[in-house]
Formats: sequence, structure tokens, C-alpha cells
Amino acid sequence: MEIFYLFIVIVLVILAVSDLVVGVSNDAVNFVNSAIGSKAATFRTVMIIAALGVVVGATFSSGMMEVARKGIFNPEHFYFKEIMIIFLAVMITDVLLLDLFNTAGLPTSTTVSLVFELLGAAFAISTIKIIQAGATMASYADYINTGKVFAIISGILLSIAIGFTVAAIIQYIVRIAFTFKYQEKVKYFGSLWGGIAFAAIVYFLFVKGAKGSSFLTPEVLLWFKENTVLILLVSLAGSTIIFQILYWLFKINILKIIVMAGTFSLAMAFAGNDLVNFIGVPLAGLESFQIFQASGSGDPGGFTMEMLRNPVKTPTLLLLIGGGIMVVTLFVNKKARSVTRTTINLSRQSEGDESFQSSLISRGIVSVALQVNKGFTFIVPKPILKAIDIRFDQVNKSKLSKDAPSFDMVRASVILIVASILITIGTNLKLPLSTTYITFMVAMGASLADRAWGRESAVYRVSGVITVIGGWFFTALIASTVAGIMAILIYYGGLVAIIIMVGLAFFFIYRTHIFHRKKQNEEDKITAIDATEDLVDTRSIYNRCEIRMNAFAEEMSDFYGRAIYGLTHEKRKQLNKLAKEMKVFQKETKAQRKALDKTIMKLDDSAVEAGVFLLQIFGQMKEAHGYMKQLQQLGFEYVDNHHPPFLTDEKEDLSQLTIVMNRFFEQAQQVFKERTTSDTTEVDKRKMEVVEMIEKLKIGLIRKLKKGDISTRKSMAMMDLLTLTSNLLDHSYSIIMMQRKFNRKVQAKI
Repeated sequence: MEIFYLFIVIVLVILAVSDLVVGVSNDAVNFVNSAIGSKAATFRTVMIIAALGVVVGATFSSGMMEVARKGIFNPEHFYFKEIMIIFLAVMITDVLLLDLFNTAGLPTSTTVSLVFELLGAAFAISTIKIIQAGATMASYADYINTGKVFAIISGILLSIAIGFTVAAIIQYIVRIAFTFKYQEKVKYFGSLWGGIAFAAIVYFLFVKGAKGSSFLTPEVLLWFKENTVLILLVSLAGSTIIFQILYWLFKINILKIIVMAGTFSLAMAFAGNDLVNFIGVPLAGLESFQIFQASGSGDPGGFTMEMLRNPVKTPTLLLLIGGGIMVVTLFVNKKARSVTRTTINLSRQSEGDESFQSSLISRGIVSVALQVNKGFTFIVPKPILKAIDIRFDQVNKSKLSKDAPSFDMVRASVILIVASILITIGTNLKLPLSTTYITFMVAMGASLADRAWGRESAVYRVSGVITVIGGWFFTALIASTVAGIMAILIYYGGLVAIIIMVGLAFFFIYRTHIFHRKKQNEEDKITAIDATEDLVDTRSIYNRCEIRMNAFAEEMSDFYGRAIYGLTHEKRKQLNKLAKEMKVFQKETKAQRKALDKTIMKLDDSAVEAGVFLLQIFGQMKEAHGYMKQLQQLGFEYVDNHHPPFLTDEKEDLSQLTIVMNRFFEQAQQVFKERTTSDTTEVDKRKMEVVEMIEKLKIGLIRKLKKGDISTRKSMAMMDLLTLTSNLLDHSYSIIMMQRKFNRKVQAKI
């Protein structure tokens, strides 16, 4: 019997390693976003500093490990067998859930996942015990540590509101002091701000945070406690003086040092608070096995686990191993990089393409905020408002380069300091607060105070925040439900269920890895398109557009042929695959169009006409792609609804239409490559072939309809198909005409 539970312990350890990998991939967003978003240093430098913080912070997490053993449920009311089932169900669920969110690029809370997984699994096993004992629902209070659960959930919810509010207030004050032209103000306030930041870091991480350390002696902890005021004063005065001297002598960038120190402290606070989320449960499982083994009991279903209530100090070596795995993950796992985008996009200072659509709730919130702002401006004297507005004057966005940071280091320093302080407070209270929730809400509060949410983007940013917060509640629901189901399956299924569940978990991770790699390749392709935005002369602009026009003609020809074939041969899967490929092509075109806006801002007067040409071309491409998308949807819905199949003669007619459309697009590519300036007689001929074919098919369709030789559904589908083909042809032909006209003007200038 012991071999069976030893097997479970081994599985828990393997899952712990996997959980560390997927967990850090998700939570890296918490402590590197500010440094990356402000471009305080290179990505590699940021990661090295964060890694050092993680290693140090790991040794401060010993006290938090008790949450996994007795924070959510009362271990004395569970038998060894039941405890091990709970722990195993939690770990399998955690690996699956976190990997799913990482693949989607959405930051979620590893803390909330752990808390609700423990709650769900413990609740499921408690329900089984209550039913078997014939007890009432009031018995749940014996099994679940309701007081602690309520405190943890309340702490998480309060941290969201507090993080947003505190960050907004501090950012507002700091921005008024520094302004957006902070380079001039740093020499007056930089050293003081640096001193405050370092004093806060020292106090909360080394004075308060030391209580959870696995290696500091009680005497050292007592000395910290008795000399808190002295440590604070020395840290504040000493770091302020040192910063000022370094600025005078070497003109160092004080804000950059604050950001990097803040990255270290937040990574340290993260590891101190969140390491329990990844290894707390496996370590509790190992400890449970050791207790059971030492007891000499041969009945895992009758040995109670009240000994888990005893305080235990986790060995420093195990904490360092966990920290080491986290560090390696930071450098080698690409998912750790992709998860950072959501927070940076929602908090960036500049306008641009928004990731979220507006909603009724976001519009309502923005409307109320505007009314409150009107009341504020009515009450506050105009001279004061004018003075504040001057402090918030920003750099001309048209002068920003493509490498400009998403936000400056003033805001980055505020985000890091406020977030690390709040997380450390929670750690000292032994509340496993969500570092994801805190850092995200701190970033959102700071961006709001920094006026990053202007009238052009406010509803989209608010909608994004609401979506992310809604996802957090969804995480809690899914985590508790899945963990509960896992616990029940393992309870009744035994070893077979364990093997199946673990196998499915790792298969799922493998599949999401493949999906993420494919998704990353698509995003890299789009990023490569956007990287050409600095080409601003007429010929360079045209060369870039020419590449896109050729790709457009080639892809439209391919899309059209596959859409027609999928419809006529009832290939539902192929039509579905086509929709995904068209979506990727649409993203590429959208990225190119987005880069165009940045390019137009830099055009001189001689190249303005080229900008107009580009706008017209992309407008026509968008319209053509829209008709192509409608055609694909028409085919998919027709096949998906199992409408009457196409007859042989109908297939031949549409096949012939595909051939003449392909000839047209091939000729269009030839025109683009040759940069034709003369009348495009050949392409006109190809266009007329398509027009004549469409008219012929329409006449034949009407005759069949009159004779009753064709069903209503099929006739409607074919007529819509022909209309969409005609519209696609017209917009594609317009692109050719625009290209010819622009080439004539370019040649004339040469």
C-alpha cells in the first residue's frame, strides 16, 4: 500500500516541476512588465535582475507554505488517503488551468487558482464523507476552514481595490512632481524619490518580509524589529545622499536604477508570496507521506492528519531548488514573454490598435467618469486646473520612434514600488494575495492617473480591464469545479484514474505547446511587417505596398478556389480551416495598415501623395477581404446545414468560374511585378472573362429556377456567391487601376 502512495508523491513532485514552469510563465508578467514596458534595460538584463530577485525571495517563502497544509481545510478531519487525493487533484488541475491561460496569453492568478482548487477538492471529498456518514450540511464547517477562506478571498478582493486606488493617487502626485519632461526634474526630486523607494523596499522586504525567511535566526529577526526606525532613517537618508552624489558625479539615470531595483524587489516579493502556489501542495503531500510512514499505521483510510497543523519550516535547499526552476523558466519559456502583452497594451501611454472592443458597461463607466470630471473642473479654480494640465503636457507623439517605450520610467517606478509593498504586506499577514491582481490593478490605476486613457481609448481600456477581472472570477469557478471533479474521479477510480488524468494533463500541455508555437510564428510574422514603418520616402512606401498587393492577389486566388471547392464538394473541415487562414491574413493586413498610420505622421510634403495611395489601396483590400470572408461563410453555413448537394453540371460551372478568377489574379500579380504604367489591356480582358461568366451563370440559374430544376436554398446560395464574386472582382480591379495611376506619377517625377 505504501508503494501506491509513494507513487502519488512522485507524481506530485513531477507535477510540481511542471507547475513551476507553467506558473512562472504566467506570473512573469507581474514583475517584468514595468521594466519591459518602460524599456529601462534590455530584455536580458531585466530577466537577470528578476531572476536574482526570485532566488532571494524563494528563501523568504517558508512561512507561506502552511497555507497549503491547513489554510483552506482542517486536516485533522481528513484521513491520509483523502488528503493525498485532494493534493493530487489540485496539482493536476493547476497544471492544466495555468497552461491553458498561458497559451491564450492571458495573465491569471496562480494564488486564486490554488485557493479555489484546494477549496473545490476539499469540498468534494467532504461531500463524500458527509454522505457516507449520513451527516447534515452543517458538517461542512468541520472540514473547511471557512474563516481562513473568507479572509483570503476578502484580502484578494480588497487588494484589487486598494492597489488601483493607491497607485492612482501616488502616480498622480509623482507625475505632478516630475511631469512628462522628467529629465529636467530628476536633478531636483530624483534622489529623494530614489531614497523613498529604497527605504520602502528595505522596510517591507528585509524588515517585515524577514519573518518568512528559512535561514534568518530569531536573534536577527528581533534585532530587525527593535531597530526598525533606525533602519528606515539610515535607508532613506543614506540612499538619498548616495543617489544625489552619483548624479552630480556621473549623471546616472536615477529612475532607471529605481525601476531595476523595483523589478528585483517585486520578483523577490512574488517568490516569497507565490512559491507556495507551485510547490506548497507537493511539499505538503511529501510531509503527509512521511508522517504516515513514521506512524507505522497500515490503514491510509483510517489515519487522521492532525499533525499537519504543527508548524514546519521548509528546508532552504528545497526553496532554492524551486527558485532555480523558476529562474530557468524565465529564460527558456517563450510563454513567459507572450503573457506580458495584455497588461502593457492596456496601460500604454500612446494611442493605437486596441485589443478589446467597447461594451455597454465600459461605456457607462466612462460616461459617469466624464460627468464626475465635469463636476470636479467646475469646483476647482481654473488657475489650479491650468497649472495641473501643464504638469501633464506630453511629448509630441508624432516625434516618437517605433522603439519608444509604452510608458516612461516615472510610472514604471511607481508601479513596481506600490505593487511590491502591497504584496509584502499580504505576505507578512500570511495572506496569499494574488500578485497578478495587485500588479495588474496597480498598473491600471497608474495609467489612469497618468491620463493614458484618453477619450479615444478610454472605453476600450475599461472594457479590457473588465474582461480581465471577469476572467479572474471565471478562473475561480473553473478551478474549484475541475478540482472537485478530479478529486471524485481519483477517489473512486484509484490508480487507473490517476494514470489517465496525469496522461491527459501532459498530452494537453503538449498540444497547447504546439498551438502556442504556431500562434507565436504568426505573431512574429506580423511583428516583422510592422518593423518596416520607418520607410518614409515615396519609392520605399510603394515597394512595401507592392509586396502586400502581390500577397493579396496570390492569397485571394487561393482563398477563392478553396472556398468554391469546399462548397461544391461539401468539405466542412476545409472551409473551417480556410476561415482560420483568412483571419491570419487579415491580421497581417491590419498590422501593415497600423504601421502605415505611424509612417504617415513622418511623411514630408513630397510623399503625402504616396500616403493617400496607400490609404486607398488598404481600403480596397479591406473591402475585398470582407467579400471573400462572406463567401467563405456562405459556403460553410451551406455545408454545415446539410443543404442539397451540388450536381455535376453545377460543380463544373463553378469550377470554370474559379479558373477564370485565377487567371484574373495571376494577371494582376504580373501587373504589380512589372509596375505597369500603360493601359492594362490583358487584365481588362481577364476581368471581362469573369464578368461574362458571371452573367452566363446568372441566366442559367434563372432558367433552372423557372423550370423548378433547382432548390430554393441552392439558388439563393449560388446567386449570393455570384454577387460576392462580382464585388470581389470590382475591388481587386480598383487596386490595379490605382497602382497604374500611382506608377505614372512616380515615373513622371523621376
